[in-house]
Amino acid sequence: MRGMSIIAEALLHLNIGERIKELRESNNMSVKELAKQMKIGTGSLRMIELGGVGITAYNYLRLHEIFGVSLHYIITGEELEEKP
Repeated sequence: MRGMSIIAEALLHLNIGERIKELRESNNMSVKELAKQMKIGTGSLRMIELGGVGITAYNYLRLHEIFGVSLHYIITGEELEEKP
């Protein structure tokens, strides 16, 4: 990500990976099951969950569709509050 320090980028990937793992586990899904639904290899999903690699825009959308959470939640861990 342009303009981000290497450490900040690594922490971002790690946090997103942990969130994806939490979503997968809370939905009683195996790595194999989620990887199949995302149309990626199990090794790739493991690397994403460990924060070793980033995630594509397509896969953010797949996670949104699979788990029914917002993209904002996947990235930040927080749901947006709706404005009144």
